Amino acid sequence: MSRPMQFVLALSVVLGLGATLWLGYLLGHARAPVPENTAPAAQQPQDDGSVIAARLPDPAPSPPPHQLPKGAHEERRVSVTVRPTVQPTPVAAADGTLHCECPPVTVDLSLVQVDGGRRVIASSPDGQVIRALDVPIDPAPLPPPSRPWAAGLSYGANSGTVGAWVERDVSRIRLGLDVQQ
Repeated sequence: MSRPMQFVLALSVVLGLGATLWLGYLLGHARAPVPENTAPAAQQPQDDGSVIAARLPDPAPSPPPHQLPKGAHEERRVSVTVRPTVQPTPVAAADGTLHCECPPVTVDLSLVQVDGGRRVIASSPDGQVIRALDVPIDPAPLPPPSRPWAAGLSYGANSGTVGAWVERDVSRIRLGLDVQQ
């Protein structure tokens, strides 16, 4: 093979490899997770009476106010204090006077990673939690697709030989075949 032909072949292999790497980068970058904004933020009231919680990151948080299951990793902690809007039924005291008492109630929540999934733990220092509901809205992330096969072209720069290779992953072993001209 002549020198100019070897140069053209080497250049085409380098350009093809570069294009493949660029395409792989673009495809892989599109699936990269977007980092969460963890900057401090103030509480924001909304028109319907709900509240967007204040965000206060803590690099060294105190222990959770409730017991976590064995092996659980706490991802997020939320605390909400609620003042009831419904007027309670008056209660007669021992002396016959009526009184209504309904103080604000605090509920503590923790989002934990346990047994391959996320769960919410709820507790309250002001009473007993009667019902807790966790409704996952986002679908569970799918595992990455398995790609057990790989193939490509090879070029020996010193010998000027062109070849192809094929590889197959079998469990933790990679089997391959390389054919040179």
